[in-house]
Amino acid sequence: MGEAAAATEALARIQQRWGVGAIRRGRVVTDPQLRGVVVRSSGFAALDALLAPRGTPDGLTLLRGAMGSGRTTLALRTLAATQAAGGAVAWIDASHTFDGLEAASRGVALMSLPIIVPHGADEALEMAGSILSADAADLIVLDCAGVRASVRSDSLERLAARARRAGTSIVALLDGESTALSDLALGCKTIEWLRVGADVVGRRMEVQLHSGPRNGASVLIDLFEGRGAREAIRNGRIAPA
Repeated sequence: MGEAAAATEALARIQQRWGVGAIRRGRVVTDPQLRGVVVRSSGFAALDALLAPRGTPDGLTLLRGAMGSGRTTLALRTLAATQAAGGAVAWIDASHTFDGLEAASRGVALMSLPIIVPHGADEALEMAGSILSADAADLIVLDCAGVRASVRSDSLERLAARARRAGTSIVALLDGESTALSDLALGCKTIEWLRVGADVVGRRMEVQLHSGPRNGASVLIDLFEGRGAREAIRNGRIAPA
């Protein structure tokens, strides 16, 4: 069964079990600057250099950081890079906070992105398992940030083991310090705001590796926001990330 057919079948099973409202889609948005990026790229060349040669690995990647740290942006850029390389993706929105405009601004093709909406953390893990069983995705973003019930570490580790066997990467956004064993853990924090004159046009984010042979290594990434930032880049007043 091809990837597209497998994805369709997996989504149909999710809808059959949890209802048609469990999946929604957006509109087509593409970012030509992300064309040709390899599957499992983070979407940021400086971070990819730290993650090389494997990039975002099979199994579980934990994205840690407070609200506003940039962790969601990193997840969106990783997902967009996977799409641009031809990979199949899914976003499990347990936090019920998915922002289509923000996703589009980060290069995500929304029409090609199943946005799966569970009622809680346990249901989110079940839905991810259904996608893995169908071999229907190269990358699954599991957004459980802000979910009232915590994600059980043992359940997450079992899901990670299934993802490794399927050759799939799960990127999980969780609150607090998860005790789950992961294949990669990245800590995100905003260290300063970027300005053009009096206008705030973005943020400088630090991403630090918390596991693997480069544990403790970090990289700075500039994230630009909105129309003013794009115009400033085009006019040469600030350099692109």
